[in-house]
Amino acid sequence: MKFKKGCMSMVYFFIAILLMGFTGTTFANAKTIDITFPKHVSPTHPATLNAEDFGRVVNTLSSGAIKVKVYPGSELYKVKQGLQFLTQGSVQMMNPPNGHFVAYSPLFELVETPFIFANNKEFYTFLYGKTGNKILKSLKKSNIKGITFADEGPFIIATKNRLITKPSDFRGLKIRTSGHPIMEEALRLLGASTTRIPLGEVYSAAQQGVINGVATTLSAYTHKHLYEVLPNVTLWPGRAAYVWVASDGWWNSLNPYYRHIIDITAKEEALKYDMKVWSVKGKYIKILEKHGGKYHELSAKELKIMRSKIKPLYANLKKKFGAAIVNGIMHKR
Repeated sequence: MKFKKGCMSMVYFFIAILLMGFTGTTFANAKTIDITFPKHVSPTHPATLNAEDFGRVVNTLSSGAIKVKVYPGSELYKVKQGLQFLTQGSVQMMNPPNGHFVAYSPLFELVETPFIFANNKEFYTFLYGKTGNKILKSLKKSNIKGITFADEGPFIIATKNRLITKPSDFRGLKIRTSGHPIMEEALRLLGASTTRIPLGEVYSAAQQGVINGVATTLSAYTHKHLYEVLPNVTLWPGRAAYVWVASDGWWNSLNPYYRHIIDITAKEEALKYDMKVWSVKGKYIKILEKHGGKYHELSAKELKIMRSKIKPLYANLKKKFGAAIVNGIMHKR
């Protein structure tokens, strides 16, 4: 990862040098490129700040020709509606979670399969390798240009009254998910029931007893203060990613220089986010513990037991996508 990040930074530097070689008149006469960028998380969420950083960088590299307006907290569109407008070209860019793309390409189911990646190295090899590239390209038929992925960071299961350490701990729990079918199937195999509600409604739903658990990222959990109502947290060995996308028709209409600026900057910001989102893990755990919560990471033995309970899920994936691709991701575990 360091090598890739270093290479990206060098390319980033040479783009700036190349663009400085153009005359001021060239940029003064350039058509302004306005990018509407809806975000589903709050203004202070690291993913929103990352998108805003993207906007500042492309604006600088294009000498002001590219202007990005980020709309956090779903103030412009919720994700589903935003993606619909993106396919039509009235929204230019987004980077929502991978679960929202299953409707456009079933291959996105592979991204969030629980226990399938042993560590960050395996996950990033998948995201930034041939399989990840194939998944991104599968969006083209829907007029969506897949640019890159960004790791959403540590995933957790947080519950009201019990700390998850074994499959039987899931019995009787009603867990909120974002709606990803693979996540829901895994939780059902482990003994829980699931429900789909917006993350912004989780706090009140937990207070009222509508749910007694949530599956989400550690960062979202912390920013929503969910430790106040769901204080028992177990690191969930599942993965998820934000997907940087653009309207394909709009993308192809861009000047190649500007398209390259946007492409390389999005990839650079995604890599920055990969590093950032794991670096704050300890900080979030301290916040949880400060408020009286408990945190647990499954041991190798506990992981093996959990994985054995969801074997039917892997079998279904192999039938759907082929044994070769699933075994390749799992390294035949």
